[in-house]
Amino acid sequence: MTAVEGSVPEMLGPFSWTITQAQIDAYAAAAGANDPIHVDPAAATPLGGTIAQGMLVLAVMAEFIGNALHDATAWRCSGALDVRFRAPARPGDRLVVRAKRIAARVDEFGAYELWCENADGVRIVAGSARIPLAAFSR
Repeated sequence: MTAVEGSVPEMLGPFSWTITQAQIDAYAAAAGANDPIHVDPAAATPLGGTIAQGMLVLAVMAEFIGNALHDATAWRCSGALDVRFRAPARPGDRLVVRAKRIAARVDEFGAYELWCENADGVRIVAGSARIPLAAFSR
């Protein structure tokens, strides 16, 4: 194992936040994602209220990963996420992001199982992250 591989931690996180309707509304305004299922709590939707945009949740997950690294620029330039959205996030939900190392080195990347879960432990987003080894170096 090289020194760089030795700097790839076993776990990233947990990172947590509570998603709010204000965050959902701000994302809708910025991204043009103002479907009533996201921004209109009074709308009659099949999910019984508003839900966060999947890309909002994913963006927060990616930001948490970047904040845990020594070189977030390397992550932003060449990191990769491959996820599935499994359940909605609702305003008021306390969400937790976790990542567990699968391999310290796959090519020039550290490989992680990545997920976001709600307060009930339900994985609402699950998949993997490939983080450039350079992002772990000082």
